[in-house]
This record gives sequence, C-alpha cells and structure tokens, in this order.
Amino acid sequence: MGILLPRQLKIVSLYFRKRRNRRLCELIGHLYKEKGKPIDLLDIGGSLVFWLSIPEITRKQCSIHSLNLPGVLENLPPEEEKLRKTVNMIVGDARDLSMFPDQSFDIVICNSVIEHVGNWLDMRQAANEARRVGKRGWFQAPAFEFPLEQHFLLPFIHWLADPLQVSIIRLFRPSFKAMSVDDQYMAVYHTRPLTRAQFSSLLPDTDMLSERLLFPKSHVAIW
Repeated sequence: MGILLPRQLKIVSLYFRKRRNRRLCELIGHLYKEKGKPIDLLDIGGSLVFWLSIPEITRKQCSIHSLNLPGVLENLPPEEEKLRKTVNMIVGDARDLSMFPDQSFDIVICNSVIEHVGNWLDMRQAANEARRVGKRGWFQAPAFEFPLEQHFLLPFIHWLADPLQVSIIRLFRPSFKAMSVDDQYMAVYHTRPLTRAQFSSLLPDTDMLSERLLFPKSHVAIW
C-alpha cells in the first residue's frame, strides 16, 4: 500500500490548477485579440490531458504545436486521440529547439516539464531555448519547498539523496520496485522540483508567482 495523496489536497490541487489555467487563458485571449488571428503556441513536453482541461474557445485561439520525445503520445484514449488531430505533433528535445528560428512563437508553454529534463545544465539549456523561440512564455514547475513530492506522491523524499529516494519509493510503489535499477535511478534523476530562487535563476526578468498551501506548492514564470 502506498501513501496516498489526501482527498483534501486533491481538491486543493484542482483549485490551484483551475486558477492557473484561468490566468493562462486570459493571457492567450489577450495575445489573440492583439494579433487578430490564432496565435502560434509551442507546448514543450505537453500532454493532451492538459489541453482537455483548457476551454475549447481558448484552444481555438491558438495554433498548438506540441513538442515531445519519440513515443510519448502513443496509444491514447479516444478523447485525447480526437484532440490530437487538431494539434501539430513535433518530435524533439526541449534542450535543443534549433529547428525553430528566434522568436518564432507568440507564446511558449511548459507545464510541469522542466523539472524532468535532467540536471541543472539541462534545465538551463531548456529554459534558454524557450526564451529564444518564444516572444512570450508561461512556465510552471512544482516547488521544492512543498513537503509532499508531487510526482511520486510521497512526503519529504525529494529532500533526500537519490539512493535514499530510490529505496523509499521501492517500499511504497510496487510498480517502481518492478522497474530495473537503471530505470529507477533515471526516474528519480529526472524528477527535480525547483525552489523559487532556482526557477528565478533559470528564467530571469519574468513575472514570478508562487502558489502556496502553507508552503509554496508550485512556481509560475510569465514573460
């Protein structure tokens, strides 16, 4: 049996997500009105589930380009598969967007992705590339300061060294224990919540927001 996220916290997380999405929709609506036609939007590592949570009226204000690693968006449920037909799917790496010219998108979205790209150098490369290709941007990442790690849904583990994280996750997540040791360490290595200071350093000169539930729960950078 794993340690489950309390029902109350799920409700609060949904509240934060809806409020965050509302701000994003307002920004997209402003850019759409300013341009007078659908804006070019790059979603780095985005999921179609995320776009299903965005109202259709906002989706129609965008020409959505979704960049992901190979094989990420395969064997999708019917609702996501239907939405996929309206999205330009691109295979690529967040750390290298050289296929796109400078300032080629009206806005770049990166929602709970940058913490998964690798080490600090990898995250810095991804952030720099996003700033290069996006005239505007919307980045969100889970907060290191929050006691509950929001990927494995276990308390405090992200404050520990990698070997301790792996050992603890093995105890509480049977599916994780079934993975190879290499895959276990790669999963932990590619899950790096960020402090506000780290996020601000990666994305300087942006409007920085921190959503709080006693502790900072997530950080959002907007430019």
